[in-house]
Amino acid sequence: MKIESFSGAVPGGRGGTWKRRLRTALYLCGLAGVASALWASSIRADLFSPWAQLSALRPQLNVLVLLIAAVLLWRRRFVVSALTLVTALVSTIGMLPPTWGRSGPVSSGASSVGIAVFNVSADGADLAEIAREIRSADPEVVSLPEASRDYAGKLVDRLTRTGDEYAYETDAPLVDDFEHPVRRRTGPYPTSLLVKQELEPEFGTENVAGSLGTLDARINGSAVPWHVAAVHPSPPLPGATSGWWSSHSLLEEYCAADEPFVLAGDFNSTLNQGPMRRLASSGCTDVGRTAGTGLSTTWPSSPPEFLGITIDHVLVGGSEVAAADYRTVDISGTDHRGLITEVELSRLN
Repeated sequence: MKIESFSGAVPGGRGGTWKRRLRTALYLCGLAGVASALWASSIRADLFSPWAQLSALRPQLNVLVLLIAAVLLWRRRFVVSALTLVTALVSTIGMLPPTWGRSGPVSSGASSVGIAVFNVSADGADLAEIAREIRSADPEVVSLPEASRDYAGKLVDRLTRTGDEYAYETDAPLVDDFEHPVRRRTGPYPTSLLVKQELEPEFGTENVAGSLGTLDARINGSAVPWHVAAVHPSPPLPGATSGWWSSHSLLEEYCAADEPFVLAGDFNSTLNQGPMRRLASSGCTDVGRTAGTGLSTTWPSSPPEFLGITIDHVLVGGSEVAAADYRTVDISGTDHRGLITEVELSRLN
């Protein structure tokens, strides 16, 4: 009887063991896939799809992995729970510096510059709302990705009627037969740049390269001349990640420019993705990073901010940068939140 009972129990036990091993193996394969997305920029996996797209969701994936680790711990799967927890913690440690870190102190007497970024979604954003936000914040510079010359002109006219005088220029790749930008899967779109007339802007002096609408202005009406560029690098579309990387690499030289240089616009990249990390290593500082606003996101605007990502940025060449103000605002008619900041720059002193 003992022998029969033993021989009868073995097959069932072996079957259960193999099922558990198979489940564990499948889970570990899944965990390895998630880890590759979490660490995509570190292992250069975001050169390819789908890692280039998934790496933008690193904070949300981190939270998901932590929740899975908690469930596994509750189910007393201690080994796989520990592996899952370590994966999430290592990713979190790597994510915190670019998202919530702060730059070094700014020397006394730094000059402040107000900068706003509004991606108007192919002229779709409500002009009245943007004009109201500009009047309220009174920025010296306004970057308008996806804004045509016609749209920028109407906005400037609205501002002029209330005494806010801006000069503007537009870089419009869709010149030919188009008076307005046409939303397509792959752009390109125009970009407009507004600068207060008192700053005596000289547009197009550097001819900043970019695949979408990109233009700059040299600011002459300041104690120290400086440059600002409205930029819109390509998005990481499937099959076009090389263009995403190259359009960002064109901006690297401006991070170490001799004169103070500000890049403002829709970068189509988060601080945890490879292209933005490259810009940071080239000498650019993200103003949102200095403000410690890790949970302020700009796209998409429809869900709560903690579910979104930040792809609209203001970057400044050098590390002596601080943010006296940094906030996002909701605008009707666009899938981006507006970004308004006041930057303190010691190099303008």
